Amino acid sequence: MATDKRQFTLRIQEDTYEKMRFLAYAERRSIAMEIETAMLAYIADYENQHGPIQLPETFKGE
Repeated sequence: MATDKRQFTLRIQEDTYEKMRFLAYAERRSIAMEIETAMLAYIADYENQHGPIQLPETFKGE
């Protein structure tokens, strides 16, 4: 399956992983989608407090 999502390695504590795995199961998501959902919620919260994040052109596509 082709995707436009970037892949990267994430190292986290075992307890954190197991809690994300539990949440993913409860929400019927893959662990990757649960992590992405949590990241998007964090970004939305940050932008609500500080305004939209404007990425410099040098950050895009790196």
